[in-house]
Amino acid sequence: MLERYTRFLVRHPYWMLAAVAAVTAWLATGIGKLVADFDIENSLPEGHHFIQVDRTIRAQFGGRNTIMIGIVPRTGTVWRPEILEIVQQVTLAALRLPSIMAQNVVSLASPSVRYVSDDDGELKVDYLMREVPRSPDAIASLRWRLESDPQLAGMLVTPDQAAALVVLDFYERGETGDLAKRALTLADPYSGPDSPVDLYFAGEPMLAFTNLEQAADIGLRVPFAFGVIAVMLLISFRSLQGMFIPMLTATLSTVWALGIMGHAGIPIDTWNAAVPILLIAVAAAHSAQMLKRYVEEVVRLGDNKAAVIESTVKIGPVMVAAGATAALGFASLALFGVRAISNFGLSCAYGIAAAVVLEMTFIPALRAILPPPRRTPGEGGFTKAVLARLEAAILRDRGRPVLIGAAVAMLVALAGVLQIRTYGPTREYMPTDSLARVHLEKLEEHFRGTTTMTILFEGEAGAAKSVPLLTHMAALQAEIESDPLVLRTASLADLVKTLHKTFNADDPKPYRVPESQELVSQLIFLGDSPPFERFTDRSYEKALLVAYLTSDDSALVGPLMHRIERWLEKHPAPEGVHVLVAGGAGPTVLAVNEHTTVGKMLNTLVVLFTIYWVSSVALRSPMGGLYVITPIVASLVMLFGTLGWLRIRLDMGSATMIAMAAGIGADYAIYFLYRLREEHLRRSSDEEALSVAMVTSGRAVLFVAASIGAGFAVMGVSRFLGMRLFGYLMPTAMLYSSLAALTVMPVMVMRWRPKFVFGDAPEKLDRAA
Repeated sequence: MLERYTRFLVRHPYWMLAAVAAVTAWLATGIGKLVADFDIENSLPEGHHFIQVDRTIRAQFGGRNTIMIGIVPRTGTVWRPEILEIVQQVTLAALRLPSIMAQNVVSLASPSVRYVSDDDGELKVDYLMREVPRSPDAIASLRWRLESDPQLAGMLVTPDQAAALVVLDFYERGETGDLAKRALTLADPYSGPDSPVDLYFAGEPMLAFTNLEQAADIGLRVPFAFGVIAVMLLISFRSLQGMFIPMLTATLSTVWALGIMGHAGIPIDTWNAAVPILLIAVAAAHSAQMLKRYVEEVVRLGDNKAAVIESTVKIGPVMVAAGATAALGFASLALFGVRAISNFGLSCAYGIAAAVVLEMTFIPALRAILPPPRRTPGEGGFTKAVLARLEAAILRDRGRPVLIGAAVAMLVALAGVLQIRTYGPTREYMPTDSLARVHLEKLEEHFRGTTTMTILFEGEAGAAKSVPLLTHMAALQAEIESDPLVLRTASLADLVKTLHKTFNADDPKPYRVPESQELVSQLIFLGDSPPFERFTDRSYEKALLVAYLTSDDSALVGPLMHRIERWLEKHPAPEGVHVLVAGGAGPTVLAVNEHTTVGKMLNTLVVLFTIYWVSSVALRSPMGGLYVITPIVASLVMLFGTLGWLRIRLDMGSATMIAMAAGIGADYAIYFLYRLREEHLRRSSDEEALSVAMVTSGRAVLFVAASIGAGFAVMGVSRFLGMRLFGYLMPTAMLYSSLAALTVMPVMVMRWRPKFVFGDAPEKLDRAA
């Protein structure tokens, strides 16, 4: 059937070219529908408990779009009229920003920050700084009011008195980059050389700038990857046609993939911004496999159309099998449970499937009307020397040197696996000169609590005003604050303590939650003001506890979370009260890490099973699937070991690259096994069949691995760690995968002679022996 199809295609090539042109034109219209979406929410594991808690808390109290601004005088402290006036101006400007949560704007001048005083036996709640103080006495009075309130001291002005803080939050989720841009406009009036202050911004929306910059950097590197692969094709095939056709396949498959993404509503984000580079490399590699066989047939048959038919019939099924394996491997990333990773996997699957379709339709038709290449690739050089050494090792003592070397490599790799780290601060992925990281580190010179953790208490209406809940919350705060990771905490209990301290100044312990429910209710009634909106709802069903952490490193956040959970087991919440632990940036990062370490292992197993199933069907043997995945497993162990030895974090980025490597690496084994089986039927000895397979399919495997590795290597000099990991790990993965497919797997095949390669035929002896 395939041969009849190909003959028809060769007789009517223009019909196929026209059909592909029409499909391409329609799919290209989808590119205009592509939208950019760098929302961090898309990169979070939706089913994780911490993520669900965080969303519950944010629905009522916000928090995901929190931005902390440090107003840092260039000289002196903040306690000067001109500096305090800037704090007021920035605060008022922040309150005018679109979608701002006014109740969550916190600063010395914020209307939602109040000072409680006792005015002749009555509680008076007024602005902390209604007007900018001008005299030294007025400034001293403001400073005394601030420092006498434990909830505000150290929060609105840093302990070193060298920075004033303004905290703001936005209602909408939307595009975090837009929110950060809105906040950054607050610094415009103070950006000149004569300004007495510098403004620094930190918070999750600021990370969007890193994502945007990284996506732009990827876009700049796509042409370089294209050029590198084109040059390698030109060197390998020594003809313009040998370069042009694979790159045409790569270009069209990328257009198809982007068009499908647009029509399917898949946005461009931080992850799939790299899809064009991957597709250019993978599509060109598949095309090079077909081109290599086509050139062989041109030399053997001397007829262009006959060569097109023969090469398509011989290698077409292999390409379909290899392409289906890679495409389904990437598509399985949709099971990862993270929207961005799912979109990335599906985008890659679309592109690889497009490349296979083009190679089975458009490219044979195009070759049928083009003259064959005048020059053919040489069979000598460095590649031949490498293949000769590999072949000698495979045949020597039935592959014993290969097996010994592989065993040693596996032991070294397993030792590295034991050293893998899964945790670290997110700033590692931010270039040292990026806006987000520079601002974060400048702000942390004065205030280190830029990472939040939130805990929600839920009960019936009025529960948040109950003494048992407030007492339990205060006790939990004390436990949390004893952890060295926690800089400070804030809660509704703090507001009640402040009110009690003001109203009962003569109490031996005035700053506490009183035991009397009547007194607590009275204090809350008299002191109710905008600050309460940050920590409770209007019906007093919910109460929020916020902790400010000095780092988002999950190696530190994880033990803190376990400590909180153990404390809550020993100290249950009051009856009818439910405690949700925990939201905020710190637990969110921890959730991503936990999901990566557990979920990614399961996802990798799914990828391996997919590869096994597809390759078993393609080779028509369950044993065939085992032979395909064996070198993949070996390369995966080597990759995990490399992560451990180089102290590279196993996180969502590196784990996804490993899954990608598994999908791509399967191609090498499939192509080689097909060629070895074919040559066994044509050659007089098993050794000769192996030798021909090595110099044909083996040469193509090395070229494909080198092409993909070189295509990704252009990212190795990026400012961004995530891109550098692509530039380092993908070439390394291609090296491991290709060597495993050309050493370990051939030794297994030659030793155990599986029927799907050799059938029931006895071993063919080498005549030279």
